[in-house]
Amino acid sequence: MYSAIRSSLPLDGSLGDYSDGTNLPIDACLVLTTDPKPRLRWTSELHERFVDAVTQLGGPDKATPKTIMRTMGVKGLTLYHLKSHLQKFRLGRQSCKESIDNSKDVSCVAESQDTGSSSTSSLRLAAQEQNESYQVTEALRAQMEVQRRLHEQLEVQRRLQLRIEAQGKYLQSILEKACKAIEEQAVAFAGLEAAREELSELAIKASITNGCQGTTSTFDTTKMMIPSLSELAVAIEHKNNCSAESSLTSSTVGSPVSAALMKKRQRGVFGNGDSVVVGHDAGWVMPSSSIG
Repeated sequence: MYSAIRSSLPLDGSLGDYSDGTNLPIDACLVLTTDPKPRLRWTSELHERFVDAVTQLGGPDKATPKTIMRTMGVKGLTLYHLKSHLQKFRLGRQSCKESIDNSKDVSCVAESQDTGSSSTSSLRLAAQEQNESYQVTEALRAQMEVQRRLHEQLEVQRRLQLRIEAQGKYLQSILEKACKAIEEQAVAFAGLEAAREELSELAIKASITNGCQGTTSTFDTTKMMIPSLSELAVAIEHKNNCSAESSLTSSTVGSPVSAALMKKRQRGVFGNGDSVVVGHDAGWVMPSSSIG
């Protein structure tokens, strides 16, 4: 639509007439349209120089078209161009500022919403963490209770095992003592049996010995009681003498000599020196085997 043409002013740098009554040389960056009434085209380069000038002057509120034109130093630029462009620039900055403010407000609202949502999520996370912490605490408590009961059961089993071992040792000692007592009783019984047998043998031997001694003493007594043949002959002779003297005594009763003679004759003597009085009714019964 637009064509970049240079101004019709002479190229030798002569001054041209402007609407503001100032004559300035035309700058190379100044571009006008081809309309019957040419208008200035604000290129990017020219706009940058305008913005730099406005910035140097303290912003669009403090800058004026004259100060901007002096600061820019562009040939062919008029106050009309700068005034309209400055007004547009101010409106653009205002709209941009409003848009920036609106965007800031929106961002603040969004941030507040985000903050609220983040706080809500933080509260939810805190509640969830607290719930999880409570569950973990309860689980640990239950585990500790189970461990305590298990420890108590192990302690009871250990004590029971110790009691069982002690009871087993006690029963073992009683069994050993009983076996030892039985062995001692068996040994004592065997000793008693041996002593009984010895006593029985001694009693038998003593009875045999006593029987032999009794037979010998009886035989000796019988032998002592049986007189020898000489004693029998003396006794018979004495008996005959006594019978003869008895007849004499009957005739000479009262005579002291005869009485003394009777006493003397009545005294018989055995081989062992004992005196035996033999009467009229005395007699010896001798077995036939003893004589001869």
